Amino acid sequence: MTWKDVLKAHCGTEKMGCTGCPKCDMEKKLVGNQKRIDADKDGEITGKDFAMLRDKTKKSEGMEEKILEEIEKEGGALGMKNLKQFGEEAEIKRVLAEMNKEGKVFLHENGDIYTHKPVKGMGSKMPGFKGFPKR
Repeated sequence: MTWKDVLKAHCGTEKMGCTGCPKCDMEKKLVGNQKRIDADKDGEITGKDFAMLRDKTKKSEGMEEKILEEIEKEGGALGMKNLKQFGEEAEIKRVLAEMNKEGKVFLHENGDIYTHKPVKGMGSKMPGFKGFPKR
């Protein structure tokens, strides 16, 4: 296809309200990650979608603070059952994943959540470890 064929393929009248050409009659679909932005799932990205996303972000920031407070209250580590009081499990997991990515919390393979990075296999080599009490 030459450049002349490409130019003839669409006359440019879509800007003036073209309704005759099949390309203009096609319904525009969201592509790529635009589906993530469409918060109200109506197939269009509008200001309402962005407002909903901003509200969701504000909620997650509040939840982030509550999660960190709960972890500190529990001594630096806890499980998911302690966090279920703050909202839906899917939302909590999403917020935890963001916090993990930012390095605010660390997730253990068995599901525990830490504010410090768990050290595997340190045992008696831990800094400040003076040994087990003698009986």
